[in-house]
Amino acid sequence: MQTTAPPEIPGFTFVEPIGEGGFADVYLYEQRLPSRRVAVKVLKKGTDAQGLEMFYAEANVMAQLSSHPSIMPIYQADVSADGRPFLVMEFCPGPHLAKRFRTERIPVAEVLETAVKVASAVETAHRAGILHRDIKPHNILTNVYGSPLLTDFGIASVGGGNEGLEYAMSIPWSAPEMLADSPHADIRSDVFSLAATVYSLLAGRSPFEVPGAVNDSATLISRIERQQPSRILRSDVPESLNVALLHGMAKRPGDRPATAMAFARTLQEIEIELHRQPTRLEVLDATPPGEDDGDAVSDDRTMIKPVSVIIPDQIDPTVRPSVIAAGGAETIVQRRFQPVAAGQVAQGPAMRMATGPQHSVAQHDAATPSSGERRTNVAVIALVALVVAAVVVFGAISMLTGGKEPVKEAEGFDQTPADAVGQPAPAPAVSAKRVDGSWRFTWVNSEPEEGDQYKVVRTLDGEELPELRIPATSVDFVIKPGHTGCVTVTVIRKNLTQRAEASQPLCQAGG
Repeated sequence: MQTTAPPEIPGFTFVEPIGEGGFADVYLYEQRLPSRRVAVKVLKKGTDAQGLEMFYAEANVMAQLSSHPSIMPIYQADVSADGRPFLVMEFCPGPHLAKRFRTERIPVAEVLETAVKVASAVETAHRAGILHRDIKPHNILTNVYGSPLLTDFGIASVGGGNEGLEYAMSIPWSAPEMLADSPHADIRSDVFSLAATVYSLLAGRSPFEVPGAVNDSATLISRIERQQPSRILRSDVPESLNVALLHGMAKRPGDRPATAMAFARTLQEIEIELHRQPTRLEVLDATPPGEDDGDAVSDDRTMIKPVSVIIPDQIDPTVRPSVIAAGGAETIVQRRFQPVAAGQVAQGPAMRMATGPQHSVAQHDAATPSSGERRTNVAVIALVALVVAAVVVFGAISMLTGGKEPVKEAEGFDQTPADAVGQPAPAPAVSAKRVDGSWRFTWVNSEPEEGDQYKVVRTLDGEELPELRIPATSVDFVIKPGHTGCVTVTVIRKNLTQRAEASQPLCQAGG
């Protein structure tokens, strides 16, 4: 490995070189206090001003995001005695995905778990206004616990700017709009690269790479701009996963999932389809409270965490944890805690008593109640008298009937009430395939119950068609060439008024 001499860094001892990039080298060092091995990324000598600016941008971006569990932690950033900037990061011994996807068949379950975790890191970056712009297997390292860590924000941009885009772009995983004569990138460009990365981990090659054919840069660019990737021919890869990846790599940005979270939710549905517990999405939300409340709600598969402090004695015990069952296992997710108002103490699951100052009888007699208080007291006394009278009547009836139930039951209780406490079904997992000139959209209800129906919403080129409510689990949709049709499905559960979660829209192009 051809690298420049490592710099002298106080408090660190050089061990060996471990990587080389276009404008930086990576070395293994031993940090003396605290004692640990670390990876040190050092800017190469002679790097121009643009490269230096990108390096500083990476340091700042990673410092903002590195608290996320799926983003590479950065410990320190400084400039060595010989003038070379460096970053000190967690050392990930590997083996890394960049090598594994070329040499082994990575299990589908592992790929889905990795993809959801990385998607949560990408979503967190996007919510902070940062595009990664170079998502690929090589930039997903694995720590000693086997967890994936997204790294290398060297060409990341704030707010979607495109300065320096051409500097270190990785063509095989880049979106078509990034390869245009006037390149541009947005959130959906990162979604494309994320889907292309997941494809690579499953297929053992990049999406537009053709085994045995020419795969140079010009040929890859032409395929990315004009061709669809082939489906992954693995018996353990469900059709729904192929559909999700092709959706993520749609040519037009508007035809892709709108966010990394939307893409990740589709992958969670596939995990459920495969009878596995869905991997938790963990997102650090930089949006100020109230600005985007619609996207800032945590659920059983998504934990959106603003910076907050929870004081134990402010926890309201009446806010119960939510439970989701998936793949035979239960995951308990604590909802957002509500503070208990001052002067109140929870006295059980449904009772709260005031704990204001206690008064003696003399103090009470000396106090002159207001007219409002007197009316309240009269009402309370009347209510107590009514309850006492009811108890006496009930006791008399019991004595006359020998303790048995009255002959006539109270009206309205002769039937079992409908279940008003049931849980709505999770969003179905939707897939699609070609059948006799149309697209057949099929969905899987992971928790079916008797009487379930399905609300099917179809759109054609963005225009919503009449809603369907059917008991079947598939529908045929004729989509003519040059048009795009999308389907969203929601489980409608009998005797349940709670709103169920809809599936992510699945879109297909006619042809």
